[in-house]
Amino acid sequence: MIGSLHRSIRLTWIQARLSYSGRFAIISPFGYVAAKLGFPFFLMLFFVYMGKFVGISNPLYIVIGNVMLIPAAYGMSGVTYSIGDERVWGTLSYLLGSPAPRLPIFTGRALFYMIDGSLTSLLGFIIAALVFHIQAASIDIPMLTLCILLLAITSSGLGFLFGSISLITRDGWIYLNTFLSALYILVGVNFPVTVLPPALRVISYGLPLTRGILAARMALAGAGWDSIAHLIVGEALVGAVYILTGYLCFRLILRRSMRFGLLDAI
Repeated sequence: MIGSLHRSIRLTWIQARLSYSGRFAIISPFGYVAAKLGFPFFLMLFFVYMGKFVGISNPLYIVIGNVMLIPAAYGMSGVTYSIGDERVWGTLSYLLGSPAPRLPIFTGRALFYMIDGSLTSLLGFIIAALVFHIQAASIDIPMLTLCILLLAITSSGLGFLFGSISLITRDGWIYLNTFLSALYILVGVNFPVTVLPPALRVISYGLPLTRGILAARMALAGAGWDSIAHLIVGEALVGAVYILTGYLCFRLILRRSMRFGLLDAI
């Protein structure tokens, strides 16, 4: 029992390290930092100035929402690309032909992206606090950190769903980028979910991130566990559904791809 657990943990760690380092090995340190912080920062500025154009005088709502979306965006795109690239590079069949259990392979794809997205979000928040003069005195730091980590975990289920799609199509990244763009509307990043039409509001609350971002906003205002516990629990439950669904889709599509010889077909 202990030996099997140790082997699973070791395989998960190896998968996480190799998957992450393999993706960024060809990028220079400057390119890595620019990719991690440059694009999110300028995208945030874009929405801030768009908000000023339509009459939103206080940019903090938009700034906080964009920072909170960083761990989700990194987790989703990283997991999706790591699965899809294995297929494009022709290495997926060798990976799946190994005797390693599928669960460590599955979870290992997300581990480093969760950590990376969480740390990048915290760093992005520090930069945003310095640029936009966010008052940090009332922030519940432990609750904010918990919310950021939870956002990184719950969004990984969506990453595995889109990663599974990339096993059977070359256009998985197109679907992912389209969905990421929709998140700026659906999960309360730039404006409250309550202003959405009723149909879109139902979709919003059926997605991970919506409750987590709202909980992070409340933690930034100083709210403690008693105030945001229902949001944290709701986010965890919705995220668990997506993670389980992503894992089942991953297994189902893998089985179909291996049966019809589609693993290395590009």
